[in-house]
Amino acid sequence: MDFLSTGSSNLDRFLRGGIRTGLITNIFGASGSGKSQFCFSICANLIKKNKDVKVIFIDTSGNFRPERILDIMDNPNLDGVLNNIHYIRPYSIKEQFEAIKKIYEIKPKLVIIDTISSLISIESKNIARHLILMKFIHELAHIAINNKCAIVTTNMVRNIISKNSVYNTINNTNEHPKKIKLQREFMGKSVSLSIHIKLKFEIISISGNLYKVSFLQPLINDSTIFHITKTGVL
Repeated sequence: MDFLSTGSSNLDRFLRGGIRTGLITNIFGASGSGKSQFCFSICANLIKKNKDVKVIFIDTSGNFRPERILDIMDNPNLDGVLNNIHYIRPYSIKEQFEAIKKIYEIKPKLVIIDTISSLISIESKNIARHLILMKFIHELAHIAINNKCAIVTTNMVRNIISKNSVYNTINNTNEHPKKIKLQREFMGKSVSLSIHIKLKFEIISISGNLYKVSFLQPLINDSTIFHITKTGVL
């Protein structure tokens, strides 16, 4: 098993060495919480260390920004480095499944899927949606192990409004239930069945480019803060 650096010594320590080959690392969080930027940093730092390494970037949402890869690498002598990244833009579930077959052909060190559930959520509903996602991740798990590559997936969140009844012990009266907005991973239970590592990203300060990452799987009571800069995550 190898470890791929995120580009941040702090995040690498938090991840107990970095992103691991042979495993699926799944990241979820609200829009703008740093998921794609994190993926760009992994790509850039991997290629910076080995100009012959191959990466597959499967972009289901149109989030890929090649200029960010070049910004993070910040090395004018690395001409043609984007040729190391095999970019795939699927527009359907069928194309998303076909995209992962390229892993056997290209044999990359790193595979990124950003995001894993967007096309599935558009084309399918109810239980079929979960079955398709579970099948896709199950295939990914086999690929990660057999090809000894690191697979990083990103996922969305969904908002849940819950009502909590608050009991007023002083006046001995029941207050109106308060609405609390919760954020959970989209189809999180189905995702958890086959992935190995799950991380939650949160926004701390947009103006300060400050974010938080927490372990959810394995269940480790640990989190850390990181910044997103022009040169990647810090």
